[in-house]
Amino acid sequence: MGIDLLILLLIPVAFLLGCLLFRLAPPINQINWIPAGCIGVLLVGSVLGHEFFHLSAGPIPITLDRLLLGGLIVFFGWQFSTNRENLSPLNRVDIAILVWMVMITVSTFAHKFTIMGNLPLSRLLFFNWLPVALYFVTRWCRMGGRDLKIISLAMIGFGLYLAFTGVAETRGMSGLVFPQYILESDFREFLGRGRGPFLNPVSNGIFMTVCICSALMWWPRLQNQGKALVLAASLVIAFGVYSTFTRSTWLGLVAGMGIFVFWPAKQQQKGLLIVVATLVAIVLFPVVSEKIFSFKRDQEVSQAEMEQSAQMRPLFASVAWDMFKDRPVFGVGFAQYPKAKYPYLQNPHSNQPLKLTRTLMQHNVFLAYLVDMGIVGLGVLLLLLTVFACVSWLVWCNQDLDLWARQFALANLVLLATYCINGMFHDVSIIPMQHALMFFWMGVVNNVFTHAKHFPVNQPVVSVPFEPRNSTSKAA
Repeated sequence: MGIDLLILLLIPVAFLLGCLLFRLAPPINQINWIPAGCIGVLLVGSVLGHEFFHLSAGPIPITLDRLLLGGLIVFFGWQFSTNRENLSPLNRVDIAILVWMVMITVSTFAHKFTIMGNLPLSRLLFFNWLPVALYFVTRWCRMGGRDLKIISLAMIGFGLYLAFTGVAETRGMSGLVFPQYILESDFREFLGRGRGPFLNPVSNGIFMTVCICSALMWWPRLQNQGKALVLAASLVIAFGVYSTFTRSTWLGLVAGMGIFVFWPAKQQQKGLLIVVATLVAIVLFPVVSEKIFSFKRDQEVSQAEMEQSAQMRPLFASVAWDMFKDRPVFGVGFAQYPKAKYPYLQNPHSNQPLKLTRTLMQHNVFLAYLVDMGIVGLGVLLLLLTVFACVSWLVWCNQDLDLWARQFALANLVLLATYCINGMFHDVSIIPMQHALMFFWMGVVNNVFTHAKHFPVNQPVVSVPFEPRNSTSKAA
């Protein structure tokens, strides 16, 4: 545990030094530490969360990130009471989130929420209420361009850490893996892949995709040497995504880079990007083809078991469809699927081995919500994601905003895309910290959307490969 203790001591020191580097330019009494605290909650919860440390306190275990979030909420309340923060009126994003929260809360308490060790209540609290609390603190706090730089730098460092840890996991370098619970946890699924501190390669890949976007944000502001560093960091993190050995995360990365790099590029740059992407695909295909078509990825799962797992997706869909037909409007109840599915596994009219799915969760987030909350719940979810995407698009297209602010909106579109792509193959709603990332990033984007005057165009950049097609030099 020596390396664990050393790194644990270095993390807050490095984080505070980074904050000081970018925040001590204004007078000390004008500094707002809440945005840095918000990204701190996300990173602490990801690395030093429940698996790393927790204290039993009744039904709600105390963890470091929950303590930090509670402190942030109290500090924000004090800032508001002393007129240092203002609560902006609710807008379409806030209303969509509140409707969603009311929906899943009612669905939870309308059914037996104490089943399977309070599973529905735990999912409601830790995977939804707490991320939404983080969203509102991020959305309402006073934020500026300097805060966006802090967040992007923190995400770059986090992405490099995730990539390094993922490679160490897959290469058997156990002494370099931090925290050690990644290898020693009782939860053995995905062991042998780059599952990272989330113990899940899907969440690990989604986080790293967003971290690559954070690195690429610096590209248009740097000269050649700086761009070389950005490119190197992006490639290292991309290799970390590869180390997850999860095809949906690879697809999410490709789609994300298509959004963040190719689509907004100037017309004359697109031809070069196509040529480069083609050459990279030709070079890498012989390397990755074995992983694409091979099912032997988990350390403690045989190839036959992996093949069987892949063949079970139609079984999940069949069970979900039967459950939906019986309760099409409001579903069986939020997080009730693990118990409500059992009668459907005994279907005498099915010639499929449905019992194989007995111990597994749904492998599609949209089917999961359709079963749990019916067509109404799925409709509210799709509305929520649509509102997120529309507001992000409006921010990206607003050329009166600083490029930093617009890039965060574009990165949010990447996040939503990779969330949906991975969600087609996994229930990403039950992966630790996944909703925390999504709601935190949307909180940043909605903060920009609401307080556009705090993010004016104030500094030209070296080159702007990531801007709308019809942009002008002013948009830099």
